[in-house]
Amino acid sequence: MDSNYENLQKSSMYLASTIEEKINQFQGVMPLSEQLTLARNLGSLLTSAKKMGIKKGDVVLGSGIPCNQSAPVNVLNSYCILSEEQDKRKSKARLCAHPKNYLKLAKTASRLMKVSPQSVILKLTEGSNLFGTDAEIDEEIFAPAKAVWKLLVLKLSAIVERQKLKDFFREAYDSCARYDENIFEPKTWEQDKSLSPSTSYWPWVYLCAVSHSSKSATFKYDDSDEKIRGKMHAVEQVYITLGWDPDGWVVGYYELLPGVALESYDFNDKKIKFDFHCSGDILKSGYICGVHYEIEDEEPLVISESAETWPYRLHSRVRFERLNPHQTAKILLDSQWLRTPDPNLDPGIDTSTVISPPRSPLAMMEAQLLGRKAEFPYKDVTYFLEELESQIIFLKESFFTWRDIQKQSARRDYIAELEKATEELSLLKRETPP
Repeated sequence: MDSNYENLQKSSMYLASTIEEKINQFQGVMPLSEQLTLARNLGSLLTSAKKMGIKKGDVVLGSGIPCNQSAPVNVLNSYCILSEEQDKRKSKARLCAHPKNYLKLAKTASRLMKVSPQSVILKLTEGSNLFGTDAEIDEEIFAPAKAVWKLLVLKLSAIVERQKLKDFFREAYDSCARYDENIFEPKTWEQDKSLSPSTSYWPWVYLCAVSHSSKSATFKYDDSDEKIRGKMHAVEQVYITLGWDPDGWVVGYYELLPGVALESYDFNDKKIKFDFHCSGDILKSGYICGVHYEIEDEEPLVISESAETWPYRLHSRVRFERLNPHQTAKILLDSQWLRTPDPNLDPGIDTSTVISPPRSPLAMMEAQLLGRKAEFPYKDVTYFLEELESQIIFLKESFFTWRDIQKQSARRDYIAELEKATEELSLLKRETPP
């Protein structure tokens, strides 16, 4: 069973090249929000470089940007903002309004750190509206999506540090570990070097199902001749997944499974039916979930295109999109929430005090991140970050238990073989004539 890990790497290379082209073609002046985004991201990159023993002055000199050769680090005041505890400047930063030198500094840092340039370019532009891989979106829409994304990323970063997730990822990656991929021994860990690196040890949490478009339709059930009107939805199940980049970064993804949903207007059939076995399809009429359907609109319903390979994970899912404000807006703001079993984003939570549109899935996420309570008569909210951290703990503990068992087995085998070889050598010496 194959994984699409290599596809993710190829996708990252494509995204980075698109971003680099955008930066090199940019001729205008960046708004302050973009300057701050690039400067903060570059500050984070240079902090990582410093931990590896790389001097900031060497990054500046290697980039070729104009600077005072005797004190090259001073030029970073125009390109770099460090975190509050590191930044000793009293005055507000006067940042460069053109992006090309930020890119030069980031690429030089990647070379000195010996990490791939595409991962550094993606880090540099994380949270950018101008240089994202999607088209620039209206600031009125982008602002709440970016605010929620920023809070989400900070809370995810705290989980990553608290659970020492990098150490777990690095060891699982180096061990070529796979979890729950053996159909003959489910729920077990094993090593498999024959395939590309697995994504099966990446923790995930299910958020909800969303509809991006819908069409009026008529339905006819197998056990009835009556035609019932309703809607067909192009839907996606939405997960947040934490993945591993071998350059040493934990990467956040939206993991998406496209499908179709049938919503009947029949009072006696309020349950929405889902089918997640189709993607990249154009639907006009057919048979799904025991129901014959026919779309009334002239235009067919188009299901999102899936990835070329479906990774085998705890559940078969399809497509990874990087966790950024653009995807946050596209997936959780410009969509309709649909009820599936056990969603972690539920409209029962109070969304009256959020900055996102209150009826959107994004508002449900924001309300959880802000610690809002459930409205009567809904039960207590299960916060999705708590669910994610629980799965991280489970994967870590089961992985290290498996590794300890393997190491103990290796020690026993070593001792047994050592004793066997010693005994054989002793026997040969006794049998050998002087």
